Amino acid sequence: MQILLAAVLAFIWICPLQAQRGAYPSAPVRIVVGFPPGGGVDVVARLIAQKMAGVWGQPVVVENRPGAASVLATRLVASAAPDGYTVLINSNTMVVNQVGNPPSTDSTKRS
Repeated sequence: MQILLAAVLAFIWICPLQAQRGAYPSAPVRIVVGFPPGGGVDVVARLIAQKMAGVWGQPVVVENRPGAASVLATRLVASAAPDGYTVLINSNTMVVNQVGNPPSTDSTKRS
């Protein structure tokens, strides 16, 4: 019984180490904003990026992609590689677009 307990404890101790093998982030992180520079969402994104860069020690770049009520930015992030290095900061416009006009603004599905 003690050997089984020791094996289970060793397994529990080793598993998190395997999951955290690489340091994140190991490359610059891109935050995509669906609004022009200087707006409220952009200011919040830049404040978050500044704090994240300080904590992570990696550059965090804010990229503005205005247009189509933030659908362009949402589609860009949805089609990006699912590696966690491209992040979307948006407002409730995305929800309003989905409810108000679902066929033309289905921006959450990957193409």
